Amino acid sequence: MSKGHDDEPIFIRSHWGTSRYVYNPRNPIGVGLIIGSLLFAAGGMYYLYASSSWSEGELRDAVHVAVRDLEAAPQTLGSWNGGYESMIRDALEESGEGPSTGGVVYVDDADTPYDKEADPSVDLFEVTAKDVDTAFCLSVSPPEPEPGLTSIEVSLSIAVEEGRC
Repeated sequence: MSKGHDDEPIFIRSHWGTSRYVYNPRNPIGVGLIIGSLLFAAGGMYYLYASSSWSEGELRDAVHVAVRDLEAAPQTLGSWNGGYESMIRDALEESGEGPSTGGVVYVDDADTPYDKEADPSVDLFEVTAKDVDTAFCLSVSPPEPEPGLTSIEVSLSIAVEEGRC
């Protein structure tokens, strides 16, 4: 009777100077376990990448949910909360859209004081994400008041356009 691959054990002692057991590549089940382990690791890495980066649809949904939430009730502005920019960023994070971990979203003031065609009745903000090419331009009205020592309640009206400001 000849000795075949089925006679090989699934686990063998490591030949690397340790006494731990490793998969035996001479056994078909050991080969299957090696390949399965590699596929499992690759799938886990892909899942971690996908759950920590924005997609265009997630960013679009987050922007629209944040705008709806900001327009739904008057917002309180004060010198301690950072103004419209941080208010928009907080609304995007609280929207429940986007990646479950990580995934940076950027909210930048797009108003330029040198633009003669700029509408003085709105403030412009550009929303982008690290992994997405799409940008959203938010036109927020009324313009952000000058920071003061007291808090002010403001009812916002926000228009969203896809693309840079």
